[in-house]
Amino acid sequence: MNAGSPAEGPDGPAPRLACGRDAALVWDRAAAGTPPDAHERDCPHCNAAFADARGLDAVVHRMASQELEPPPSMMDRVMAAVLTELRPHDLLTLSSPHGPARLSRPAAAAVLRHVVDRMDGLRARSCRIEQPTGADAAGGAPHAADVAITVTARFGVDLASVTARVRQMVIAAGEQALGVPVRRVDIDVVDLFGEGTT
Repeated sequence: MNAGSPAEGPDGPAPRLACGRDAALVWDRAAAGTPPDAHERDCPHCNAAFADARGLDAVVHRMASQELEPPPSMMDRVMAAVLTELRPHDLLTLSSPHGPARLSRPAAAAVLRHVVDRMDGLRARSCRIEQPTGADAAGGAPHAADVAITVTARFGVDLASVTARVRQMVIAAGEQALGVPVRRVDIDVVDLFGEGTT
């Protein structure tokens, strides 16, 4: 099943949860700390979106507060990386007040897979991130990225609702955890798994 669609409304319909609520609006309310309304309190789909938003916020804060302990071999690895020319397609460009910064594409993809893995009923399989350039990037945010992610879903989940949640999770994680605006998210559900399996 291909569930690809634009992250924003102008290029296509806004993703909706199975209950009909706009997934982005539910996410924004949850991220802002707004208490759920009467519908959201009783709706399992809105409850899941609220839980995703809180979970991502916890992940971002935990990552930001961790004290990094570099291994003893870190200096050798850094020097080897400095001496090895990185291929441009392995790097993402980030906007920064001090000029463009670079982020490893595999590392960014690993972060997005991790946040999807934390969602109930889903497992990330693969993640590809592309930053369009030239005419392909016209009209978008600077350094905006397109994300293609494949997932497996637990048998019985509402695929429309969980893919809307994945889309909002990836958009939010790209901006909050990575500093990469996400303009499009394509989601392929490639397999199903049962209870107690991955």
